[in-house]
Amino acid sequence: MNSEARPCFAVDIDNVLGRAEPEVQRLFREVTGLVWPVGTYGSAGGLDASTVDRALIEEIFSRFHEEAIPRLPLLPAARYALKVLHRTCRIIIVTARRPHSRPQTLRWLSDHGLPFDALYHTEEKTEIPESITIAIDDHPDHLQSYQAVGAQVIVMDQPWNRHVVDTKVIRVTGWDGLLQWWHFRSLGAWRGPRQETPAPTHLWRRLPIPA
Repeated sequence: MNSEARPCFAVDIDNVLGRAEPEVQRLFREVTGLVWPVGTYGSAGGLDASTVDRALIEEIFSRFHEEAIPRLPLLPAARYALKVLHRTCRIIIVTARRPHSRPQTLRWLSDHGLPFDALYHTEEKTEIPESITIAIDDHPDHLQSYQAVGAQVIVMDQPWNRHVVDTKVIRVTGWDGLLQWWHFRSLGAWRGPRQETPAPTHLWRRLPIPA
């Protein structure tokens, strides 16, 4: 399929492709010597919206960008899912990570064997030179931005986005769940989460195995 004709799938990194929250919490404990505050999340603007000292937040996120990125574990089934999606979609990685982390981010994507066509570092995720068709993110603000440009929005389920209740937003608990949605979407039969949805192992038997 011509790359220009493929739908554009925008994919976030932290807590969507890679598990970042534990690293943010570890850095907080290391910097402060304190137990992580219950009910506060570092990701998806959690610390930015908290009463934690601004200088402390800056130190935590500076260290995250400098040292934590290589350690982030990949979420289960993420590599497989991207390889399946990349057969019919243009995969663009859109992250709010600071631009100076680009070399580390590219290395992380490469080390995990993740296919993608472009990488953007920006807080304004819809202000990029791409016509976004589908997007997956965990940040409530970014979900709204994608909806505003008419993209089909998928939210990667996290504690900080569970207040987002919208029948037009597809909520998945992992990449296996996204593949289930993708499979039923291709059949025109998706009606949201259902108990009779095939288990991922059954679904994957029906999908082409990426090289």
